This record gives sequence, C-alpha cells and structure tokens, in this order.
Amino acid sequence: MPRASVAIGFGSPSQDSGVGRLDLNDVLIRNPLATFLMRVSGSAMREAGIDDGDIVLVDRSVRPVSGHIVIAVVDDEFMCRRLVTHGSSLRLVATDPSCADVVPRAAQELQVWGVVTNAIKAMPV
Repeated sequence: MPRASVAIGFGSPSQDSGVGRLDLNDVLIRNPLATFLMRVSGSAMREAGIDDGDIVLVDRSVRPVSGHIVIAVVDDEFMCRRLVTHGSSLRLVATDPSCADVVPRAAQELQVWGVVTNAIKAMPV
C-alpha cells in the first residue's frame, strides 16, 4: 500500500504559499457563548497533556460523558479531572498517581461545570 505524505512546512517566503491567516476563534471554539478560558493549576492531569499553567478551553454546552476531561466544582472549588461513570456512580480521576481521585460523598456537592475541548501550552522561549 502506498504511503501518503503531507507537507507541514509553510513554503518559501519568496513565493505565494497560499497560507492564510487563521482565526483561533474559528479553529478552537464551537460555541462562543458557552466557551470559557481557564488557567490550570497543579499536576493532576499531567499524563493527559495538561500541565500546571496551561490554559484550557471549557465548553459548557457539551454534554459530559465518561472519558471526557472536565472542569468540575467540588465543595465550591474548581477541579480539572477525567470523568468516569459506571451506572449511577461518578468518579473524577486524576492522571497523576500522586493526586487523589474524587468520589463524591453523600453530602458533598459536585457539579460538572464544563468539558475541556482544548489545551493551550506556553513553550519556553
């Protein structure tokens, strides 16, 4: 079977490369009225590629399902974790083994606030 290849460069600056300007709103945001930016603090989701200081896009219009990375409110505190459900039970799972998973207790308030759709990283320069 032949292999397909795609150029990922920008072409020659002396030629018209056909590269247009990208609007990050068009590329990253599905529902502008329901999308928020949040800065992540901590290492709980490091293995999912979300590091301390990253900015995540959170879409409140996406219905959260098991496996989504979500922003949840637990006891009035925002938390970024992977949502895992089994039947009616719910768990917020950290990818960093040193961070505890959250299993809501009977009297504990937990609300899935939104689904993380993208993460933006700063690169060292």
